[in-house]
Amino acid sequence: MWCFVFFSLLASFSAEPTMYGEILSPNYPQAYPNEVVKTWDIEVPEGFGIHLYFTHLDMELSENCAYDSVQIISGGIEEERLCGQRTSKSPNSPIVEEFQFPYNRLQVVFTSDFSNEERFTGFAAYYSAVDVNECTDFTDVPCSHFCNNFIGGYFCSCPPEYFLHDDMRTCGVNCSGDVFTALIGEIASPNYPNPYPENSRCEYQIRLQEGFRLVLTIRREDFDVEPADSEGNCHDSLTFAAKNQQFGPYCGNGFPGPLTIKTQSNTLDIVFQTDLTGQNKGWKLRYHGDPIPCPKEISANSIWEPEKAKYVFKDVVKITCVDGFEVVEGNVGSTSFYSTCQSNGQWSNSRLECQPVDCGVPEPIENGKVEDPEDTVFGSVIHYTCEEPYYYMEQEEGGAWVTRRVIAALSPSLSLFCGVPTEPFKVQQRIFGGYSTKIQSFPWQVYFESPRGGGALIDEYWVLTAAHVVEGNSDPVMYVGSTLLKIERLRNAQRLITERVIIHPSWKQEDDLNTRTNFDNDIALVQLKDPVKMGPTVAPICLPETSSDYNPSEGDLGLISGWGRTENRTNVIQLRGAKLPITSLEKCQQVKVENPKARSNDYVFTDNMICAGEKGVDSCEGDSGGAFALPVPNVKDPKFYVAGLVSWGKKCGTYGIYTKVKNYVDWILKTMQENSGPKKD
Repeated sequence: MWCFVFFSLLASFSAEPTMYGEILSPNYPQAYPNEVVKTWDIEVPEGFGIHLYFTHLDMELSENCAYDSVQIISGGIEEERLCGQRTSKSPNSPIVEEFQFPYNRLQVVFTSDFSNEERFTGFAAYYSAVDVNECTDFTDVPCSHFCNNFIGGYFCSCPPEYFLHDDMRTCGVNCSGDVFTALIGEIASPNYPNPYPENSRCEYQIRLQEGFRLVLTIRREDFDVEPADSEGNCHDSLTFAAKNQQFGPYCGNGFPGPLTIKTQSNTLDIVFQTDLTGQNKGWKLRYHGDPIPCPKEISANSIWEPEKAKYVFKDVVKITCVDGFEVVEGNVGSTSFYSTCQSNGQWSNSRLECQPVDCGVPEPIENGKVEDPEDTVFGSVIHYTCEEPYYYMEQEEGGAWVTRRVIAALSPSLSLFCGVPTEPFKVQQRIFGGYSTKIQSFPWQVYFESPRGGGALIDEYWVLTAAHVVEGNSDPVMYVGSTLLKIERLRNAQRLITERVIIHPSWKQEDDLNTRTNFDNDIALVQLKDPVKMGPTVAPICLPETSSDYNPSEGDLGLISGWGRTENRTNVIQLRGAKLPITSLEKCQQVKVENPKARSNDYVFTDNMICAGEKGVDSCEGDSGGAFALPVPNVKDPKFYVAGLVSWGKKCGTYGIYTKVKNYVDWILKTMQENSGPKKD
């Protein structure tokens, strides 16, 4: 025990002082143990005091805190002893007790006796270093003349006519040779306001940085120099010399000159001459540097920040070109630059100006051609002739040619139609209870080869599908643009190459799909390496928006498509589609399970699911991941958005469960933004 305590104390005092810290009773916030004595040694850097405060105090109460207590000790002397309970006196502060000590070392000792009838949770305390004003907080003044406190210490200084001894505390007389370089200051005669020394010549110099002009201020009552004789001669005098200007000599009771002296110089020599006689108190003056002004210039096509009525030396302004203009320096263009008011009263970078942005020759665009523009500066317009979907581009401020979208923007540089089939879905042959159809009616349909499934194209780089379709498959084989799954047809279809597969983070991974009963969060994104070529058989479907208009309602009719099993339990090679009504989740829950490996009550139903279908009309195996499309609200022409994704069902041909896409729009958009499309060659 003694070895441990000895080591702890050594480690504490050898550690570096800290600016703040935390002290918690043993086991806090749980009950503290019995018969414990624990000591904390607090040390902050020299020149600082300690602010110690408690945010929690719950200890056994006893007279004079004889049983359980927290002692605060400084230099072996107990400063405070605490016990009992405390509450905050202010509703806006968690502090229940606080102390401030002008010492940089404290010791906190926690003591508990052999038993407590109640459960006490102890204390939580914090400390921080605070500045100590050595000039005022102690009885003994540390400096003989001027004491200057700063954070962490203090320093002594002397009047201009004195010098500081090696002890750095006491001053000696020296009334010449002082040079003042601070922008603001005060100068006084030796011993002011006591009588100044006789037979002295005191010389002072003020030397400010170029760019400032010296200004002196003297109050009449701060000037008491031996008056002039009967002939007007000053035996004791004060004189100022600033380059080609001289002010004085001055003498008398009350300053006889202007109370404010504005020089045109950054340097000033002060000479105070005294004779052998006189018992006057002398003088005191103040000076400051007045920065030289710079003209407020008006630059065309630019904005100055900050905007001021007057700009002076060292002021820095940011000059920003208005939209469509830039600063060109060499081969580098920028929308803004900085200018500094210099010591000569002129602005730096005054040669720079804002010029119209030159966007350069526009780059060619895929699926279209560009007409040669007459000009390429800001305000010019270029036109593109495009294949479907159509685009045109117009120059925007900032020096880039940007796309103006026609219908819906699905990427930063491309405007695409979404949710618009080339041909309407027509009822022909009877997906499970559905009809044979063409890909033109479902141009967003994506075919997953193995395992057979579906997906929805939502962007030139992105496919939306069910998580269980791509679970365990980081490189699925996908096609778009084909009605038939014949080999020769798939050769002519677009093969999609996977960049990455991103499954929703809340999807629970399982090894065997046949025993799965939890399909919550059954959604995934597949990013493509190359952009999809859009056309009559290939187009994206819209994503739902966040407004309540996009909440699927019971009775709404939606479209599904796929190459899944039919009512004959066989997979098809021609795309099939069907119209399904949305119904309540209870209908899906009531369906008897077809899977012999799972019980009906084991299946999970959540608000992330839509139930749709009717007797004889449903999606089935091979359709998973395909879109359940609903008409876009408040749009006259046929246009669809992906309301759901084919997820699962207890039995084909009854009611099916679809992932509710609206619940995942934020995740979809965030994922697409964080994984931007690959760069084109």
